[in-house]
Amino acid sequence: MEPPNKKTRCNDGPAMSHSFPDLSTLPEPLLIHILSFMDPEEAVQTCILSKTWRNLWTCLPSLRFNNCRFKGTDAAFVPFVTNMLYFRGASKLDTFRLCWNVGALHRDICQIHVSYVSAWIFSALSCKPLVISLYLYGFTNLKLPLALFTSASLEQLELHLYDPSNKDIEPKYVNLPNLKKLKLRNFTLNNPVMQTMLSGCPLLEELSLLRCSMNFGEMKSELLRSLTIINCQGSEVVEIFMPSLISLHLEDSSPGKTKLTFRNTPSLVKASVCYLTFMEPNFPGEGLDFFNCLTTVIDLELCGSGVKGLLEKKILNCPIFDNLKQLTCGPWSINEELDVLCQLLQHTPKLEKLTILHDKTLAIPGNPKKKSATGKIPFRCDQLKAIEIMHSDPSGAHELVDILLRNISHSERKDLM
Repeated sequence: MEPPNKKTRCNDGPAMSHSFPDLSTLPEPLLIHILSFMDPEEAVQTCILSKTWRNLWTCLPSLRFNNCRFKGTDAAFVPFVTNMLYFRGASKLDTFRLCWNVGALHRDICQIHVSYVSAWIFSALSCKPLVISLYLYGFTNLKLPLALFTSASLEQLELHLYDPSNKDIEPKYVNLPNLKKLKLRNFTLNNPVMQTMLSGCPLLEELSLLRCSMNFGEMKSELLRSLTIINCQGSEVVEIFMPSLISLHLEDSSPGKTKLTFRNTPSLVKASVCYLTFMEPNFPGEGLDFFNCLTTVIDLELCGSGVKGLLEKKILNCPIFDNLKQLTCGPWSINEELDVLCQLLQHTPKLEKLTILHDKTLAIPGNPKKKSATGKIPFRCDQLKAIEIMHSDPSGAHELVDILLRNISHSERKDLM
């Protein structure tokens, strides 16, 4: 076979060139952009292509290390990350992400790896990154360097800890003047720690707490615009004062969690609440008070049997949701919960779109404690334009639509999606 750059004749035709374009002639920013789609070890290997490529990998704006995707051995992962951070020097870095699962390594080896984590964080911080994300599995007695909580360049910080022994990590001092997004997993947050976090991040706009221990009494922030709380535990009532809060996401899979009370959230326009288990005393704001804080919402999602159980008990006293335009509810067995839904729609006079997550399998055949829906509760939604039904089993969907349309107390034509 002839080399690709030679000219050959095919069927006695004119000479054809098989030469390929030289990527090295492309502008350097474009070459770096190409490298950004590669894993770090692949990007480093391009240094052998030509002089043009030799040092390009040191200018990568994003470094994402994951030992589970690393093509070498576990023993080679540590020196690879160490050398890559060392040889790239202080080149500008936008994102540093480390996902490291040490698995069932011996405790002494894990302790050595803990020191590497701190060293890598220091190296990354010297490049003034905008984003740092850490996903650490299996580490015990982990100590995060103070410099991580005093970086002037960080705009987004994600700390995911997957070992119970690390729940006592408490930054003594926080000064992140430009941080806008903060996500914490498996942290123990008492009053001093929570206050330190919020006061040390004056520009914070988005806060996400996942499986954290919320052992504090209140959360106050003038600028926070988005709050996410998922499967967090705590023994105290937490009062939330966030006048700029626009988006709220609450999710819980078991009872006995922290009770949330919303005292000042006048700007809230989007909320998603998913509680899988109903236990009224521990429901946010004792139930009815919580629904009162949602009266400003435009887009609302209510999911899970916990929310459904609360609606069944409180629906008659629920406030009117005058601003609500989009409502999503379920997954419920609408064959049994249709009356609750219709009663809820009586409180949404300006609703424009209704989305129902219908799961027929949730119905309990022959359950004497559960009454079948009557389908005879009228509601008025003069601005309703669309009804969307998302179902795992299409049987009964048309019947559900017919019942809803019969109960709408005006004759305007509806669009079904």
